Amino acid sequence: MRETAPSALTHNMKILIACFSRTGHTARLAESLSRRLAARGHELSFESISPLEHPNRWRLVPPLWPAIPLLPLILWVAPFRNWWFKRYPQPEHELAPLAWPDASGFDSVCVGGPKWLYIAYPVARYLTAVEGLAGKPVASFATFCGPPLDVFEMQMLFTPIRHRVAARDARLASTLAVSSGFHEFFFFNEMEYLFRAISRLVFRRSLSDFAIGSAWADAEIERFCDELEAAAGAFP
Repeated sequence: MRETAPSALTHNMKILIACFSRTGHTARLAESLSRRLAARGHELSFESISPLEHPNRWRLVPPLWPAIPLLPLILWVAPFRNWWFKRYPQPEHELAPLAWPDASGFDSVCVGGPKWLYIAYPVARYLTAVEGLAGKPVASFATFCGPPLDVFEMQMLFTPIRHRVAARDARLASTLAVSSGFHEFFFFNEMEYLFRAISRLVFRRSLSDFAIGSAWADAEIERFCDELEAAAGAFP
């Protein structure tokens, strides 16, 4: 993979990369992304988004139960989906103190975490708690088990994130999501096998084709960096 020179439209930026990773997959994506941004000449700082408690996987599920009966409407009825994304009850987790509670000293902020149907609970709290986002390009990166399904994966994660970022007077400059190929539910990794089948059925491709380290993921990281640089160049 060639290294891309910093865009002529932007200066070398100070970038805060804030990441929550429950199982290590999103941390791997953050490492790949940071290497690419550093190669472009940007100065990076890192924030570990850490919940005060680390509940077991089964305690993560009950807050999502209200959405389960509505999934057919969310997936297939766009007006309802748009309405739901603005009003659904987003769970949050209390966070340990942040190393960078105020991001005003950075040119841009990249926020990452896994997809938990919508926004991972610690990431949702971070987007509410961190100061200094106003007027900045904010970018979001994520991992999920499946392939990049437009509605179930991409829209169900990044549309709520876009709303939260807008509520902080910032703009979502770019999004990046790759497959982890991992899902810890239910008892025998049933969801992994389901998403592998969906990838073959919908995309005619192996799920590994969308994973970290794949040619597809490398191209997506390049696009993400290009869009972040372009957005930063558009801000004063």
